[in-house]
Amino acid sequence: MKISIVTPSFNQGKYFQKCIESIKAQACNAIEIEHIVLDNCSTDATGDILRSYQANPGLVNLVAIIEPDRGQTEAINRGFLLGSGDIFCWLNTDEYYKPSTLATVARFFEEHPDIDVIFGDCEFVDGDGNLVKTKREYFFSISMLVYYGCYLPSCTTFVRRRVIDAGLLLAPEFRVTMDFDWYVRIAKAGYRIAHIPQVLASFTWHDTNISSVQVERRR
Repeated sequence: MKISIVTPSFNQGKYFQKCIESIKAQACNAIEIEHIVLDNCSTDATGDILRSYQANPGLVNLVAIIEPDRGQTEAINRGFLLGSGDIFCWLNTDEYYKPSTLATVARFFEEHPDIDVIFGDCEFVDGDGNLVKTKREYFFSISMLVYYGCYLPSCTTFVRRRVIDAGLLLAPEFRVTMDFDWYVRIAKAGYRIAHIPQVLASFTWHDTNISSVQVERRR
């Protein structure tokens, strides 16, 4: 099974190395990893980190694109369309996977061919990697999604290729709530979504998160 991971990037060099190392550490015989990094011409340490990654990608099939873009959502969509995997996901530069996450995901999809999307639990950490809280999720319910809000962490959500091939991409006009809109449309299209009760990734909470700086737009 091949998993395509899309990482939109812009001036997050402080966190990027940990994201990369978490992906390289996932390599195993059961899966093939494709990592598509789309960097919006970062001016910090990101360029140096990315060049080092290109020189030593390990067992990861790295695709690095350094070009101007129109923001995170457009970059993720471009990565989805470029990807060649059976499973797709995106991992931001300030997020990282727990050990064996991708093997767990691959195994679940193999054992549940009727499931189109899975999501797991997520840890919130501070800028130094210290645990702030663990966010435990629930079984999937479209009613809960619509009326409670977006409770599927994007860093622990994985979709089958057939969802992307059906043209279900992120809507750029939503910008900071594009994940929420995407999950609603996927569910309304009849795709089956399941929860894995396991922490799959960590999300770094810092003062430049979109969730922090665009609170009113999100609301």
